[in-house]
Amino acid sequence: MLDEVTTLEDVRNLASDEDVEKWQSAIANHLINVNDEVSLVKLQCALEMPMVEVWLGLLLGGFTLEQRGDFYHNHNVWVKSSPSYYQ
Repeated sequence: MLDEVTTLEDVRNLASDEDVEKWQSAIANHLINVNDEVSLVKLQCALEMPMVEVWLGLLLGGFTLEQRGDFYHNHNVWVKSSPSYYQ
């Protein structure tokens, strides 16, 4: 099945059985409580969600991701709310 996933549309179709809107809403609500910015690791811990759900919620929800520091350290990935999510 993963061999068939090659585009963003394929990811959306694969995730269609999941409650992506619930994940996006949880992320947006948490960002409101932390003044619109949090590290990816702290976000995942606070939401108590599997990292794959957080990543899909972020990527499909139009949130802003910012790399601060070394590429391979997920502690350096920061999440910000995106005005497009709320519109």
